[in-house]
Amino acid sequence: MFLAMLRNFILGVGWPVLIAGSIYIFLKGRSVYSMVKGSLIGRLTKTLVFSILIEMYCLGIVCTAYMFSDEQSTYLVLPVFMVWFVAFVASIRVLRQAKIEVEKLTTPK
Repeated sequence: MFLAMLRNFILGVGWPVLIAGSIYIFLKGRSVYSMVKGSLIGRLTKTLVFSILIEMYCLGIVCTAYMFSDEQSTYLVLPVFMVWFVAFVASIRVLRQAKIEVEKLTTPK
């Protein structure tokens, strides 16, 4: 019973955050990319954003399937979920900082 509730909590929080955050990361990444497209920084930004999104959805799908196939796996998925969440927040912060830095570099003085 507890594991089912914990699994439902992880999925109930994880998937909406993943979807909303993915949209945010995509839009922020596109914003940074549009400022520096054609440069190495632009190509790196584009590659990193797509890599982050692909990795996060693969992790979400695998963890969801694992938790539904065996409730005991929730104990394994919980720390993975927490590490993912920290990395997700860090990715958002880095994209925000990148946008600020690019704006400083591209704004005429």
